[in-house]
Order: sequence, then C-alpha cells, then structure tokens
Amino acid sequence: MKSIVVLVGATLTGLALGATIPTFTQAEIDSGKAIQQLGKIAYDTAMARAAKAKTGCTKDKVKIRREW
Repeated sequence: MKSIVVLVGATLTGLALGATIPTFTQAEIDSGKAIQQLGKIAYDTAMARAAKAKTGCTKDKVKIRREW
C-alpha cells in the first residue's frame, strides 16, 4: 500500500509540473492502465525539467527507485 501512495504522490507531482491530466474510462482505471499512463506522464515531465536544470536536481543526479 505504501508503494501505491508513493507512486500516486510522484505521479501527481509530475503532473502538477505542467502536463495535462487525461480523462480515463472506468475500465482503464480498473485495469491499471490509467495509473501506468499517469506514471509515464509524470516521469517524462520530471525528466524534461531535470534535463533543463543547470544546478541542483539535474538529470544525471536523479535516481529512480521502483518498489514493486
């Protein structure tokens, strides 16, 4: 359960950084496709921002940890 909360938090953070949140059907939500797509959007958005950074959190310093 904790990993789901972390994933959702990271997803929402990534989406808040500038991506548009798509609309999903109930079937997509139930199957897990919705959270998979949200995770990809969040990851892509975060990596795009890190790639532009000159100091602090740059792309070469970002570490991805999977808990599942």
